[in-house]
Amino acid sequence: MNITSDCWDGRVHQDISNYASTQLWRYVRKNAKENEAEETLLNLTNISGRELHMLANIRYLLSDEVRELIWNIAPKIISRLSKASVNETITERNQVKGRINWQKTLGTRAVSGNDKSLFVYSQRSQMFDLPENRLFLHLIEQINKMAKLFADDEYLSLTWYAEAEKNGKWTNKISVIAYRTEKMLKIPVISKISSVKELNHKFTVSARRCRAKEYKRLAEIGEDYILVKQNPLDYLDRELNGNILEPLNKDTLYETAVLFKTMETASLCGWQEVKTSLIGGASNSVCIYQKNLAEMKIYMQHMPDMFKESSLYGPLMVDYGLSNKLRRPDIILEISKDEQTWFLIIEVKRSKQRAYLADGTYKLFGYLKDFEKITENACLTGFLVGWSGVNAIEYMPGNEVGLFNWTDYLNGIKTYLDNISL
Repeated sequence: MNITSDCWDGRVHQDISNYASTQLWRYVRKNAKENEAEETLLNLTNISGRELHMLANIRYLLSDEVRELIWNIAPKIISRLSKASVNETITERNQVKGRINWQKTLGTRAVSGNDKSLFVYSQRSQMFDLPENRLFLHLIEQINKMAKLFADDEYLSLTWYAEAEKNGKWTNKISVIAYRTEKMLKIPVISKISSVKELNHKFTVSARRCRAKEYKRLAEIGEDYILVKQNPLDYLDRELNGNILEPLNKDTLYETAVLFKTMETASLCGWQEVKTSLIGGASNSVCIYQKNLAEMKIYMQHMPDMFKESSLYGPLMVDYGLSNKLRRPDIILEISKDEQTWFLIIEVKRSKQRAYLADGTYKLFGYLKDFEKITENACLTGFLVGWSGVNAIEYMPGNEVGLFNWTDYLNGIKTYLDNISL
């Protein structure tokens, strides 16, 4: 959208951001930045274990603690790794680099055919393979492994001194973390430390006993990591207060706000959320609600299977070699009870310009035509939600199409939900 015709000023943008902030913890799409929220209402108990760990891993990577570890603590620890002095007993021919142990030397020569070239001596050496260093190595290894899952593909082309932009994408920040930890793991002194399969509290206790303050802080960061792995729900309950991802694109933010308005209205209408998923996660639906014996699934930039199977224009696009992907509505509601099914397509346009809103309306008509085969077994309705500029006409239950502004959308979606025959 042309910035000169933007329907949002800074205040409106902040208002929408504040409105969405209570649910933006769900948002993990790559085109997002970190943002602050005064309050985040959590509904994590219905989220799948896989997505719960995914969200906890992202928040851990973006935490101040991990940033402190990578940019401050790790370089200091690497430059002066904790070590212990030990006496090694060495047997060699014709070389002596320490104090000869004549008793052992004579014994060794005796069992080796009286080989007088053999010497046994003791040498003082430094050992780096200590519990606190194993903690350090494990954290760097695991942070590197997690970061690679979310990093942009070009992270290996970064430089050692790379910094992510303050308001850039969250994946850029994680890309820098992936690159820097990758480099750390290749430092020669690190090879003198053995890896551990799993951390436990004995490693953090050992680190706390070290004199160097860097190891004491490392212990605290290690405790956070253990919490992420063992109880991600408790970690997120603590971390999500005031820390969210916000879409960089205003249009995407508005789509997300409309999604949350839809979910909010569903709750007002008596629907209970029974499954929660992440926006940008592995699940097709963002959430699942139940009311009486009915079920409602809400999709964002994904489609129900029935849509994929019923497209009128999809095969035509494939035949002409133009596209093998279906165009997806912004939001879809799928409501089912017994043998009845209702679908609501919601197209979102962050605009007050009549021409742009008209284009959006025709796009909505295109979706209704594309998927009209669905009406053989289900009821199909379409909503357009602009920012402003649409004449405020009360939505009549049963109408195929409804057009709304942000301010009157709640009444429209409430009327639709209240008049589904459950």
